[in-house]
Amino acid sequence: MQPNFLAELRAKAGGDKAGTGGFRNAGSAAAASNTSRVVSARMAAPPVSPGGGNFSDVDFYYMNVHDEQIGPAPMKELRTKFKQGEITADCYYWCDGMGGWEALDSNAALLKQINPPPPPRKKSAGGPPSLPPPPVSSVPPPPSSGPVAPPKPNFGEYAQQSFERPSSHVFSPQAEPEPVKPRRKVLEKGWMEKLTADLVPYYYNTATGALQWEMPEELRQKRGGVVGNSGWFWVPDPTDGYVAARSLGGKSYQTKDGKQVSYSTPRGKTLDPLNPASLSMLHDDLVLLDDLCEGMVMHNLRERYMKDQIYCGVGSILIAINPFKRLPLYTPDIIEKYNKRGNKVLPPHPFMIADNAYKTLLEGEVNQSILVSGESGAGKTETTKQCLMFLADVAGSKANIEQRVLSVNPILEAFGNAKTLRNDNSSRFGRFSEIILDNEKRIAGAQIQSYLLEKSRVGYQQQGERNYHIFYQLCKSDWAEHYNLGGPEYYGYLANSGCTEVSGIDDYREFQDVVSSMDSLGFTPDEKHSIFSIISGIIQLGNVTFTEASVRGADGSTIDDINTSYAVASQFGVDANMLAEALTHRTLEIIGQEPVRVPLRVDQAIENRDALAKYVYEKLFNWLVGRINKSLVPEGSKGSFIGILDIFGFEIFQQNSFEQLCINFCNEKLQQLFNQDTFKNEEEVYRSEGVDFPPIQFIDNQPVVDLIEMRGGIFTILDDVVKGPGKPEQKDQKFGTLLDSKFSSNPCFVPSNKHRGISYQAFSINHYAGSVCYDIDHFVDKNKDSLFKDLYDMMAMSSDAFIKGQFAGEQGGRRTLAGDFKKQLNSLMTELKSTESHYIRCIKANSLKKPRVFEGSSCLEQLQCAGVFEAVTIRKNGYPFRYTFGRFVERYKCILATEEGWQPLQSSDLREQCYEILSSSKQPFSNMQWGQTMLLFRADEYRVLELCRALATDRVSSKIQAKARGRLTRRYLGLVQAARPRLQQAEQSRDLATLESALQYVNEVLGQFAVFSISAPIAEWARCKELVVVIREAARLEPELECWVYSDLADDNNFEMLFKTVKSAREIAGKHPTPKFDELYAMAIEQFEGWREFRLSSKLEEVMKTLERDEMSEIYAECKRLEYVSSSLDEIERLMGVSEQELLKMQYKKANENGMAQRAVEKEIELKELVLDQFAANFTFEKCGMLRDPIDYANAKTFSLHRDEHAAGMLVWSKNPLLTSLTRIDDPACVKEATNAFKCIQGYCGDIRANYPETFGVKVIETGLDGDDWIRAEIYAGLMKQLSENPNGYSRNKAWELMMLCLMHFSPGDGIENFLQIFIRENGESRFKDVMVRQCHVIAYEVSAAAAPQAHMLPSMLRKSGF
Repeated sequence: MQPNFLAELRAKAGGDKAGTGGFRNAGSAAAASNTSRVVSARMAAPPVSPGGGNFSDVDFYYMNVHDEQIGPAPMKELRTKFKQGEITADCYYWCDGMGGWEALDSNAALLKQINPPPPPRKKSAGGPPSLPPPPVSSVPPPPSSGPVAPPKPNFGEYAQQSFERPSSHVFSPQAEPEPVKPRRKVLEKGWMEKLTADLVPYYYNTATGALQWEMPEELRQKRGGVVGNSGWFWVPDPTDGYVAARSLGGKSYQTKDGKQVSYSTPRGKTLDPLNPASLSMLHDDLVLLDDLCEGMVMHNLRERYMKDQIYCGVGSILIAINPFKRLPLYTPDIIEKYNKRGNKVLPPHPFMIADNAYKTLLEGEVNQSILVSGESGAGKTETTKQCLMFLADVAGSKANIEQRVLSVNPILEAFGNAKTLRNDNSSRFGRFSEIILDNEKRIAGAQIQSYLLEKSRVGYQQQGERNYHIFYQLCKSDWAEHYNLGGPEYYGYLANSGCTEVSGIDDYREFQDVVSSMDSLGFTPDEKHSIFSIISGIIQLGNVTFTEASVRGADGSTIDDINTSYAVASQFGVDANMLAEALTHRTLEIIGQEPVRVPLRVDQAIENRDALAKYVYEKLFNWLVGRINKSLVPEGSKGSFIGILDIFGFEIFQQNSFEQLCINFCNEKLQQLFNQDTFKNEEEVYRSEGVDFPPIQFIDNQPVVDLIEMRGGIFTILDDVVKGPGKPEQKDQKFGTLLDSKFSSNPCFVPSNKHRGISYQAFSINHYAGSVCYDIDHFVDKNKDSLFKDLYDMMAMSSDAFIKGQFAGEQGGRRTLAGDFKKQLNSLMTELKSTESHYIRCIKANSLKKPRVFEGSSCLEQLQCAGVFEAVTIRKNGYPFRYTFGRFVERYKCILATEEGWQPLQSSDLREQCYEILSSSKQPFSNMQWGQTMLLFRADEYRVLELCRALATDRVSSKIQAKARGRLTRRYLGLVQAARPRLQQAEQSRDLATLESALQYVNEVLGQFAVFSISAPIAEWARCKELVVVIREAARLEPELECWVYSDLADDNNFEMLFKTVKSAREIAGKHPTPKFDELYAMAIEQFEGWREFRLSSKLEEVMKTLERDEMSEIYAECKRLEYVSSSLDEIERLMGVSEQELLKMQYKKANENGMAQRAVEKEIELKELVLDQFAANFTFEKCGMLRDPIDYANAKTFSLHRDEHAAGMLVWSKNPLLTSLTRIDDPACVKEATNAFKCIQGYCGDIRANYPETFGVKVIETGLDGDDWIRAEIYAGLMKQLSENPNGYSRNKAWELMMLCLMHFSPGDGIENFLQIFIRENGESRFKDVMVRQCHVIAYEVSAAAAPQAHMLPSMLRKSGF
């Protein structure tokens, strides 16, 4: 019989006879057989060569490349399998006469018969055999270049792979190898399906050498009509942006998940085609995508985002998608990784952008800038902080200046950030931070420029938003009391939006951070006091309200509560009366006339108040920026810098105003710079590489920029209207009219008369990101950057020197916000153009602010607004794929591993090496562009290159892994053999020190194979390891056993500790670690079992007498916990499964057997209650068998016209006397007694007139005590009758009282008892129902009372009964 290959491997590895050693836990059977294929041939007997080397009649057993043991098989089958690639030279075989398994390449004669060499070619005249001509390649020869040293090959990553195979099985000597599915399958017509390292399928034709990502048509048909690659498109979708769908004809499409969608393609446009195979190929650089259409870009971003890969690149441009959760991407280790990356290719990251900027500055002395943009909530602030953090860590400084630079963030975020509907920490201003470096390129200081602070937020916020953080922080701080502030909910400017708290924001702690940052930047106590006085004054200014008043015959206003104006005045250091006057009046100055004081209406006074708050806050914010700059100004002259621009992204809201126009104008300018930089960078690449510059086209937004900022443009007209004559309420309309008249023919402008469906005057601008409609209302007012002279002069007279300094000098009356912003922006653009720019585009993944939610349509709009697709278009029109020669050789050198074997590079020149690699692929690459230092190509060439690389990697990796595993295995087995004797001696000694020494010796001997030995331990090593643990555990347990064995085990705690110790000791008792342990363990078992019997047997006996379910459950659990065995436990198990009724019957029986009379009664009552619960419907009052038939009852009155009524009312409350008894009493005397008893019931209940109703109750009780069961049943029936449908609450209550009194004196009798109980349950009030039911049971088992009570005793009896 042939030997088992795996069994032989285990024998060679030194497994013990019991099967506990060898390669236990070494992985799956397939993994072991893979390892076995590289065991040295010298470990087996010499190969057998039957019949003088003729193997044609021999049957063989062999291991194929799929690690499957096959046989017997003749030589013909081996030859066929070898040609098919199912057997290779390093596979193992066995036949009769061999001592063990051998590799084919160890038997040259056999291998020659399996794979005979080709016949020799004819020799040419006078020379060696001629070689076949080299394959004709379509690769153009590279331009000549100087020699470049070839890169060193690196096989480290392949060698490492051998340790990464998952382990899911335990090796045992008896286990046969599990069948392993082949990783590849040769298909019809030579097609073979393969997988890349990323598990992406591709297809290789072994006959023609063709490679493709798409599934071949033949294979598709073979697999039963799998949907083909043709007819797939990117279909626009209102939710996901784009979906991949197959055309069904007309407007119908079907997505990959089978959902049908409908889409009508606009005239003149077509859908982008899609290759479904490309969906599985994700890239961290969008330029590497097969197709750079919007749909493919969105798919790539979405799939990466769902894997927490939030960063992606477009060449050098970074796209950052807000994950809305913390990711471990910003640790010091990550900073060091990007700072010291060298030539390594790392994933996109803000650290890479910051590192590129810093290193470019080191190399070229050109100032750098990083432009971070995106909509609110996209993560601009966090990304900016990450860049600052990286630069601070990498550049450092002499005097810890970088920490002062970082301490700016808490201040600017507190005063410039707020909660919006889109973002809980939204920057409401633009910011350009210059990180200034000294000559040694360390941080020397910083300067900050702010842009377009959102002043309007101070006076108004939308519902669900907040004012600036600092207002809430001060209200919740320890400083609030000093400024007479309460909670933010008490102030109009803070609470009118309905939001004062933000989840995840601790205002108290963040205020402490603000104060700490101010201290680190050198703010004086007086400065901090003045800052917070202004903040406090603004907070309280929002509580100043106004009432209509007549002032000198004109409509005016007055302040409602003068105390609020006093509070504001004290914080601003101004006179309260002057403040009240300035808020409700303004001074008109007309040339040639005296100034006139004009009262303000309520609405005008409110606008005046808000204008003061906004103006003062803007002044404070600008001063803060200046003060921070003063703290961070570098010593000496300004050196080189890295600027970081954190600025608002393009905004398109439902209703847009002046702020959106400024923001979008800023983004137009930045997009213009972005396009120019991208175009310039592309142009520079082609020019430096000497490659023909392909025509690149992109949208030029200069016409839109001119429309807004040129002389006579929108901003100019707006400024002219602000400064020109006219009533304020009419200026907005005038502004709109001027725009329509001047720009109606401008293609970038849409006049107001072309807007439909809106109720306000508006104009639209066709921005690069889309058309935006602007509401003209308040445009002119928002552009004014001034305050009424009365308020300005008042603030200039403040007693606070800080505030007075803010209002020093005359107010610039000709300034406008648009003019100032345009100047600031032009200055910024000039500075940015002097730098080398780097771009980060931040994207908000969803409006819910939740992780792992990707709203495709919103993200698509943001990408369009960010100009990402413009950059993609610029790259797409050229050669988007570009590799330096060295990088190309490093990535694609593996292509040299062909079917014929490895083709070594012949040249040392990198350019020539690239040519050799391309030539060896036998693929067409005629469209590649050869530059001076790099290769440039498009998507078609890139796809083919990646296919070639995937195929070559598949060929090489398996061989490298096999060789590595073989070498490691042989080395490991040798070390195992050397260590085994020492372990055997230690195991026999059973001495702890000797065992530990032996294990330490093994670890030292195995060295780097120690980890390998854990996954495949030798038997002696495992036993010694286990013995060490056992002896240590015995040493720990011996004192505990000794302690608790001799303790007072009557104590519950001592007994429990003994039980716990015995359980722990039991786990190692079978190993017999020491004689002392064995002795103590035996004593402990004896003591424990004796005390357990003593404790549980009596309890168990008592429980079996009562059979209470809870007690049985408790004692059963206790017995199981203490591992106590008793026949009673089986009985308890059976009883726990019976029904409640059956258990009650058994409990009743047990109580009688044990002479427990009271308990028997209780159980009988419970059983009766249970039966009544089950059959309540059978015991309703009208079904009682003791009652008369209603017709008989009605016939008792001989002459009556209302017999039907009497019959129907027999059991219903009535004030009339009974016609006869309710029960079937025949004796006339008894009937008379029954009707009299009913009259007494009516008298007690108040249904008939009675002077002393208590005496009637006593009479009823006396009648019941003296009567038989029929009279008693009659009384209870009469009471139930008077309780049925009784509309009188007093009567009902008295009837229940009398029923209770009756139950306290005599039983209802068996005939009516059950009916009475059901009646009480269904009709009684909750306050007395349970008491009456209980009394009903009790009286049934007690003797009736001897006599009726006296009338005055009835109330006290009811109280005592709990009624």
